[in-house]
Amino acid sequence: MLKIGVTGSAGSGKSLVCEGFRRLGLVILNCDEIARQVVTPGQAAYDQVVKAFGPGVVALDRTLDRPALRHIILTTKGSREQLESILHPVIISETVKQMDDAVYSKQKSCAVEVPLLFELGMENLFDVVVVVTAADSLLVDRIAVRDGVGRDSAEKLLAIQMPQSEKVQKADYIIENGGTPEAVFKSVGVLYRKLVNQRLTKK
Repeated sequence: MLKIGVTGSAGSGKSLVCEGFRRLGLVILNCDEIARQVVTPGQAAYDQVVKAFGPGVVALDRTLDRPALRHIILTTKGSREQLESILHPVIISETVKQMDDAVYSKQKSCAVEVPLLFELGMENLFDVVVVVTAADSLLVDRIAVRDGVGRDSAEKLLAIQMPQSEKVQKADYIIENGGTPEAVFKSVGVLYRKLVNQRLTKK
């Protein structure tokens, strides 16, 4: 099975690239969705978070009160690191499980969108890491539109992330997303055919 990790800066178009892989028949997973799944009531990470941060982070419907948790993260020193130490191992473990448990059809391949792939040291989970890139000015424009914020706020979000140039250095392959979605889908198709041919040649 071919496991492809897809990452990139905010606004780069990771989801668009994964949509391109989906159209080719690959299984698609999203680490942000997995992160939300592991903190639903009854899941192991949910109990750990409540134990660590107290009943004040539990909403009336028993789900996590995300605004309350966010307030603690922003105002209490060391709380972000504490939360990450709980969530990250669980997210990584669940990602591996979902890749293994997915139902594969003709294409025995999956692509996983992982915003913090390098930051979490998840490179070794994948056969190939693809970094999606775009001009910094374009990233800022996309974040501003997506989040409904000004360019200053969008620039601050980018500034706290791993630099795009550093991600590019760590990548196995780059997909540039500065044009149309159709151009991105074409690039994804070319890359996937290349990856499949390489694996067939190695065999």
